[in-house]
Amino acid sequence: MIKAKSQPRILLLEDDLALAEVMSELFAEVGAITEAVPSIGGAIRAMRSFLPDLIVADLRLADGNGIDFVEYVRQREEGRAIPIIAVSAVVDKSTIATARRKGVDEYLIKPFQPAELLAVIRNHLQRQKAIAKLASREAHIQTVKMLANVIEARSKYTRGHSERVRRYALMLGEVLGWSDDEMVFLEFGALLHDIGKIQIPTEIIEKAGPLTPEEQALIETHPQVGAEMLRDVEHLKPVIPYVLYHHERCDGSGYPFHLPCEEIPPEGRLIAIADSYDAMVSNRPYREAKLKEVALAELMRGAGVLYDEEMVRAFVNLMQEGAPELHGRKGDDLR
Repeated sequence: MIKAKSQPRILLLEDDLALAEVMSELFAEVGAITEAVPSIGGAIRAMRSFLPDLIVADLRLADGNGIDFVEYVRQREEGRAIPIIAVSAVVDKSTIATARRKGVDEYLIKPFQPAELLAVIRNHLQRQKAIAKLASREAHIQTVKMLANVIEARSKYTRGHSERVRRYALMLGEVLGWSDDEMVFLEFGALLHDIGKIQIPTEIIEKAGPLTPEEQALIETHPQVGAEMLRDVEHLKPVIPYVLYHHERCDGSGYPFHLPCEEIPPEGRLIAIADSYDAMVSNRPYREAKLKEVALAELMRGAGVLYDEEMVRAFVNLMQEGAPELHGRKGDDLR
């Protein structure tokens, strides 16, 4: 039986075939596919061919004790985190204690109410889904951080900038009440907002004086270059607005499209504030860092002119109320 992409798979160890059929139909109510086997040997063979999302096992079987199978699963590296639900007519306290000690997560006594089993199944599947989502996010965030570090390592003036912008942006997103899903993409977007700078020569990034018109024009290509780099990466497509619009300004003086405030996506408006603040309180190649109070005052002067007014006020209040300073005075250029 082939598992559909989004469907969890349950391994059911039950030698009562009629009961196994009923339980399989019950598990289908939560969208799960059931692989039912009547023996410990069959369950071991099944485990060699696929990794279930959850195991439901009777403990009294014709070919042995189901606890032996629980031990087999828990001894395997890939089996240590799989939820195991025991179903048994045995009510002896020592047996229940042994089952839990060997690795059973839940112990249901036969006969059980279908609703009871279904609630337990649903709870564990939802927990597994959340764990998988978190693991996927962590894997992605580590990859994104590595990429950001590679880009920033080219110059002493960019090291640590994306990480600081990430942390400022997350603090602001939380204050603004952004959802959990929005916060995930905000984190990725903050880390990758300058990814297009990988095409900018280091001597321009580190230049101590004003840029020539040609150099400034090259700098202004980095949002579009970065967006193009991400277009074919499916799970990073929602990050593109952070990359493409973080240099737009409300009065139309920004780049690359010179958009007015109402046309700048909120992703770009938020990153613009975190990015600008970190640049102001960090050393640039041609000037020293500004004091926190000076930078915040400059943001306020730009509220409604350069930056989203509501977001600026929320950020300034956040920083004035004791949010941690993250810069290390090693610098970044706002270019």
